[in-house]
Amino acid sequence: MRRKAKILLISYLSVLIVTLALYAWAGQWGLSWYRRTANESASLAYEETVRSVETLAAVLGQSPYATDSDMCDRICCEAYACAAAAESAMSTLPFSTWELEQLSAFLNTAGDYAHSLCGQGEPFTARQRRELRELADSAAEFSEMLLALREELQNRDLRMDSRETRLRNVGTEAAPLLSESLLDYEAGFAPLSLRYDGKYGAEDEKKSGGLLTEAEMLSAAADFLALPETELEQVCSYEGAEGRRCYTAGDAWLCVGRAGVESMSRSRLVSEEALDLEAARAAAEDFLQRRGYAGLALTEERQSACLGLFTFAREQDGALCPDCVLRIGIALDDGSVYSFDATAFDPEPLAVNWELDEDAARAALPEGLTVRESRRLILKSPGGRALPVYAFSCRDGRRSVEICVSAETGKQVRISVGS
Repeated sequence: MRRKAKILLISYLSVLIVTLALYAWAGQWGLSWYRRTANESASLAYEETVRSVETLAAVLGQSPYATDSDMCDRICCEAYACAAAAESAMSTLPFSTWELEQLSAFLNTAGDYAHSLCGQGEPFTARQRRELRELADSAAEFSEMLLALREELQNRDLRMDSRETRLRNVGTEAAPLLSESLLDYEAGFAPLSLRYDGKYGAEDEKKSGGLLTEAEMLSAAADFLALPETELEQVCSYEGAEGRRCYTAGDAWLCVGRAGVESMSRSRLVSEEALDLEAARAAAEDFLQRRGYAGLALTEERQSACLGLFTFAREQDGALCPDCVLRIGIALDDGSVYSFDATAFDPEPLAVNWELDEDAARAALPEGLTVRESRRLILKSPGGRALPVYAFSCRDGRRSVEICVSAETGKQVRISVGS
């Protein structure tokens, strides 16, 4: 090789080595910056969690001394906001919050319980004061633990988790992780079980009467599919109050709960249309009638590919129950039932009391609205309680407004604003 070629080769290799070194240095610097940013974000998230839980404990601690309804509402609103902020901040910590199931459940329950008491228009009852005090004690204990862990973090006796070190799966450092300390605390943490009309309220004990036995569940599945019991195969079973069982027969998959058939679907391909939507609707109504579903009103129908999809809502006392529905799909090739969903349907009569008439309910409407239509509905509260209401469809200029007024208290329970 000539001398000139050797010099050029050495020059190019030198430039390449310098370029790679600079690139590696830049990458290392960027990685270090990302690490510092991630650690700072995790520290800020933990600080927000500590601050929110501390404030939650302080706000709930005021509840035993509040005698004015406005002050009670203010305490509940502040407690709800603090619980939501704490849960939001904790969800951004660098470890999975599902590992902290009990602590997350406590924050959700505390916030939801406070939210359920907002706007009740009267001071706390003795039971509510007792439950709020218990929540305050639990929040104060939780806050003290978080503050102690923060001090350990500052003294480097504890270290913040890092998603990077979790992915590495290599040796650990001497100081334990924050998540490990939180898990140790959660092991002995017992959240309260509160009975209230809210999303996380404890359910009342289910009635033992009227629930199907395992043999009756199999019989109900066979009757639903119009097949002998011997042609059904059980593929899944679940424990708990529902005790759900799932069966297959041919291309059908069917789930049955203690109250009856919950859902059914088929896996066959429907590739042609021999029926129109009207004929499919008649097939759906005939199927429901033959299986004892009565007092239903069609609320929605549409066609999707070669299926007719229908939604039926329950009617009671001349009122529609939009939260108590059945959904059924009809194959447009032969009119057979392709899908069925009764998970949002309650076969038992709803316990409602129409204390007020429509004229009395109208008193809750604001002035200036033009009422175009009114109807009776039975809604479900966040805790699942039946709410009889008068729904008034109104106009405010060009804007549509629907206001639901309770037939029990005469107060507004829901407002929907359209375009």
